[in-house]
Amino acid sequence: MKRKNKGFTLIELLIVVAIIAILAAIAIPNFLAAQTRAKVSRAKGELQTLATALESYYVDNNVWPQDGSETWSNQAYYWYMPNEVTTPIAYISSNLLKDPFRGSLNPGDDPLLTRYRYSNTGDGSLGWRNIYTATYQNAFGGWRIVSLGPDKGYTPDADGKGTPFGLWDITIAYDPSNGTVSNGDIIRSQKHPNNYE
Repeated sequence: MKRKNKGFTLIELLIVVAIIAILAAIAIPNFLAAQTRAKVSRAKGELQTLATALESYYVDNNVWPQDGSETWSNQAYYWYMPNEVTTPIAYISSNLLKDPFRGSLNPGDDPLLTRYRYSNTGDGSLGWRNIYTATYQNAFGGWRIVSLGPDKGYTPDADGKGTPFGLWDITIAYDPSNGTVSNGDIIRSQKHPNNYE
């Protein structure tokens, strides 16, 4: 009696490998995009939490908290959510919320420098800011909080192509319709509660 060898031919194996490669090529980018979308959702949610703390602070004090710009000569944690929102009255339990897009930029950095950026747009404590106060307030209202966004870089108006809100402005709002790693920052302000939308 003749024995039949059972198994796959080389062609069949190559077809299976090709199919697996095609499926992987489709699945991996979708997985990475899903991670980016999750970070964007987290950033928007945390910016909303910080915004609620700012609004509550304003209701009690009739001013927005300082953004720390006066600390240049001390520990330079300027343009971050100040401790005023956590103590003596806790408008938020912690002002140390970490921007999910800043954490991996410089691993050796002080962890306090990986937070969301906060600006009190009416703060004229520094000379150059007096020039832009009216422009900032017109554009954003009393405050602005920013996440780096998926491109992991702030977008200053250095090339003149951004919105005309001032030289030091963060100009491009992140738009997921341009791709999950498109340019732009996730911005929340008193006037724009959802990234200029």
